[in-house]
Amino acid sequence: MKNILVPTDFSIRSMGYVHSVVEKQNGEPVNIVFMHALKMPDSIIDLLQFARGSRHYDLITDEFREACEILKNKYASAIGEIKVEFFVGTTNAAFRNFLLANEVNAIACPTENTYELPSKASFDPCKLIKKCKYPLVEVQSVTRKPSYIRASISDLLLANT
Repeated sequence: MKNILVPTDFSIRSMGYVHSVVEKQNGEPVNIVFMHALKMPDSIIDLLQFARGSRHYDLITDEFREACEILKNKYASAIGEIKVEFFVGTTNAAFRNFLLANEVNAIACPTENTYELPSKASFDPCKLIKKCKYPLVEVQSVTRKPSYIRASISDLLLANT
C-alpha cells in the first residue's frame, strides 16, 4: 500500500486534495499522511517548551478531525489510514529524513498555491517539496471557491468521484 504525503494547513480546502489522490491511484488503496511544516524554535526556552509539550497539536481543529472521519468513511475501500504528522525543520536533508521515516512513496503537489499559515511557526513546504526529487502527484482541490470564501465539510461530501 502506498503512502501519499499531502501538505496541509488544517483547512478543509487542503483536505479536498484527497479526492484527486484517490482518483489518480486507479483503485489501489493508499495511506494518506497529512503533513504540516513547522520551523524549529529560535530560543532555547521555546525549544524546551516545544519538546516538552505538544502545543502544535492544538493547530488541528475539530472541523479538521471531523473531515478526516468523513474522508475515511467516504473512501473506506480506497484509503487504509489517514494520519497527521508534523515536520519540524527547514532543510532538504531533514525533509528527506522525514519522508523516509514515514515511508512516503509520493507527494501530492497542489496545482494552486493557497497555503495559509495557522501559526507563526508554520511555513509553506512548497520549496522543499519541489527540491526533494520524490514522485509528485499533481492534485486539485474539490473546493473550487475563491480564497476569500471558506470551504466547508459539506464540500467534501458533495465532491464527485
